[in-house]
Amino acid sequence: MLKSVFKSVLVGAALVGSVMGTTQVAAYDFSKPEDSLSAFVRMRGNADGSDSFADWHVTVFIVEPGKRAMPAFRLDGFNVGRSVKQPDGSYQWLSREVAYYRDLRTGQIINNWQNPITGQTNDILHVINDPVNSVFSPARWNLPWRVKGDDVMVQMDIPLAYPNSLQPADFPEESSGPTYFATEHFLFFAKLADFQNTKLTSVPSTYAWTRTGPWLPWMKMGQRPGYVLYSGTGKKLKSAAELDPVVREYTEKNHPTFMKAPEKYTTPNETSWSYYKKVRGAGKGAAAPAPAGK
Repeated sequence: MLKSVFKSVLVGAALVGSVMGTTQVAAYDFSKPEDSLSAFVRMRGNADGSDSFADWHVTVFIVEPGKRAMPAFRLDGFNVGRSVKQPDGSYQWLSREVAYYRDLRTGQIINNWQNPITGQTNDILHVINDPVNSVFSPARWNLPWRVKGDDVMVQMDIPLAYPNSLQPADFPEESSGPTYFATEHFLFFAKLADFQNTKLTSVPSTYAWTRTGPWLPWMKMGQRPGYVLYSGTGKKLKSAAELDPVVREYTEKNHPTFMKAPEKYTTPNETSWSYYKKVRGAGKGAAAPAPAGK
């Protein structure tokens, strides 16, 4: 699903190991697809196939044409995933993710929101996406790695456009149009010394995340001009114990299966839009409603 549209930057590094008391140096070239993929798997997850947690802490803004962007709420959550190497050298990334809307001031998880644009109170549907799977292939994995001293950085810009799960004819209040348009922007940061450490199957990393997308379905603003802007940061964690306590406890109580990565690769992926259709599309060809956040 994730594709690089950038030309790779040629960067050489050394992986140092000890063989019979002597130093062995092997070239690690980020411009080579195989090395780029290996580096990404270690940075994003764990090359040994164990579960890896990555969290995010985000401020969500609502943006209307000609008006100053307005912070609306927080969106805090995490992804749990694991990489599975395939015979052809590619990796299946098996993951699921949850995120909860929280009050800007108190941090409390909220289940309704006073919409300042419409004046209506909206029932929130939290982010409950399962699965969120990908295939990472060496043939398509030349990323724009940059090395500055001991800092390793990589940028991923992902424009999205595909048929909307919520079509306007069936969901006039929730749909932004026949085609879903959004962009995702990631900036990953890691240390060259960690890549050089051959004992590390998982390279510690942090990242920044920005997203632009249409009004959320539960906002019920249809095709009204404007969009939603997400801005936040995240970190790959050593374990689930490092998750935000509020997020972890809420997940353990309400969505315990999200404390572990999926066992098998399945499609299609879940999104907030397809999930909305499942739980709030009663009478429109979908399942009966479910309580917000459940």
